[in-house]
Amino acid sequence: MSAYTDFFPDLFAFAALVVVAIAAAPLAARIGLPGPAAFLGVGIVAGALDLVPVDELSALNLEQVGTVALYAILFQGGLVTGFRAWRRSAQPILVLGLPGTAVTAAALAAFAHYVLRLDWVLAAPIGIALAPTDPAAVYSVLRGKGDTRARTILEGESGFNDPIGISLMVAAVAYFGPDHDSVADGALRFLQEIGIGAAIGVVAGLALVAALRASAGLPDELQGAGLLAAAVLVGAGTATLHGSGFLAVYIAGLLLADAWRRQDGSRHVATEAAAAISEPLLFGLLGAAFATAVGWSELGYGIALTVVTALLLRPLVAMACTTRSGLAMGERRLVAWGGLKGAVPLLLAAYPALESLDGARRVEGIVLVATACSIVLQGATLKRVAQGARTGARAPAQGLAYTPGTVPPDS
Repeated sequence: MSAYTDFFPDLFAFAALVVVAIAAAPLAARIGLPGPAAFLGVGIVAGALDLVPVDELSALNLEQVGTVALYAILFQGGLVTGFRAWRRSAQPILVLGLPGTAVTAAALAAFAHYVLRLDWVLAAPIGIALAPTDPAAVYSVLRGKGDTRARTILEGESGFNDPIGISLMVAAVAYFGPDHDSVADGALRFLQEIGIGAAIGVVAGLALVAALRASAGLPDELQGAGLLAAAVLVGAGTATLHGSGFLAVYIAGLLLADAWRRQDGSRHVATEAAAAISEPLLFGLLGAAFATAVGWSELGYGIALTVVTALLLRPLVAMACTTRSGLAMGERRLVAWGGLKGAVPLLLAAYPALESLDGARRVEGIVLVATACSIVLQGATLKRVAQGARTGARAPAQGLAYTPGTVPPDS
């Protein structure tokens, strides 16, 4: 009985963490910081002061909570973007999401190893963790800031490259872990994750469209809750088959979006609420869990990696990947500067601890610092860059005018 009653003080502490994180968001907005900065800041303070019992949560617990929360965020991200808008920007999204993410991860790992002198067992996970952009951070900062093609690319990339980063991390952890999988095994595992995830995502998306039409008579809130539960079902089922559940959920959301928008409009209470609560939960919980892993060396490494990523690697990769995208230079600068880090890098940083890799806590501390620096530096300035991109954006070609997130007429 005592174990049951001991649960309530812990529940109170974690609920208080989320409530305070949400309450801090308007205060952060007043000084020009995005909501995720407040969520993460509250989590770091709570963890550093030992106000929440995060030491009772294992790396496995963090990954389990983070997985469900990320399913909700990615599903809502797919619904916000919509397949038709995504399709019109598919080329830069796919180039940024696949080779762009891989190149960024490799470059960051090389910088961490050869310049910062970290062992490969630390450098590789850090590089992979910091390569993807984060959907929660990108959606939060750009939400309501105008509809441009650059925004669609950023949102699409952040939804697509997170499953890629997670699949890369799974392969890397298997390589450095006790089983010592070969590079070929890791590459095969990566391809398996992406291939199965993409295939099931397409099938699941079409199935969700059919389920949407079949459940048209249900109340909106009940229908939304059912589709959200189905998205979690898709993610868990795909992961059970050793595919990327994150990719499957995102693709399913993309394919469902336009049909759902035609039927009920673009606002879906259940999925929006689930994604909204997942943001402070992820940032706050992971910030609290990793706060004690930060020392002076982790602080220095994290700042150095942020500077190199934001000012050198991301602009080079983004500019190269958008060369033939048709974007104006201001829009390309927005894509280059919009590579925010967030909850996904933090979630990835917990993976080495699952296999008890040497230096796993250092990975968590360094990634936490780099993520916090990215949110503050890039998040606080991204709105201004987005305004400049809208001002200098090219007019769409005749007959191809569209607004991301809407359903344009078929040509």
